[in-house]
Amino acid sequence: MKHIIFDMDLTLVDTTCLEEARHSRNWNLAYSLIPQTTMYPEMDEVLGIIRKHQIKMAIVSTSPRPYIERLVSHYSIPTQYIVSYHDAKPIKPHPAPMLKALELMGALPKDTISFGDRVIDIQASNAAGIESVACFWGTKEKADLLRSDYSHAIIRPSEILTLIR
Repeated sequence: MKHIIFDMDLTLVDTTCLEEARHSRNWNLAYSLIPQTTMYPEMDEVLGIIRKHQIKMAIVSTSPRPYIERLVSHYSIPTQYIVSYHDAKPIKPHPAPMLKALELMGALPKDTISFGDRVIDIQASNAAGIESVACFWGTKEKADLLRSDYSHAIIRPSEILTLIR
């Protein structure tokens, strides 16, 4: 795969400890709690392969850019592009954020794969013509995600490597 799109929260990083602060939009508290978040096991290996093979990567999130940038910096995530809450409207499940990521990466939908933990990630990817992957390791929407129209479903981050090689 030439291009990869990831959701951030509960896909790349377990940000459960930030949920209350994020939902109440207490961003200073959320930022202060970032060191208490954890990257999912095996994700370092996946990101290492992405880095090594210089695969273009974007993060598409419904969270604001400063928050995403802090997580990217904290975990040294090798993303070249971020499409956050304010960067493309309407937000997911509309395809606009995915289309913006494709534009930034200079990518075609057929050369791109997207990973997310929520139904809106799958819907946005599918609407943009991007191969969608339901990620079950962090999802809080397991039953709904199981019923979504994903292209692939995976239960461990290491399975990402089977889809991007």
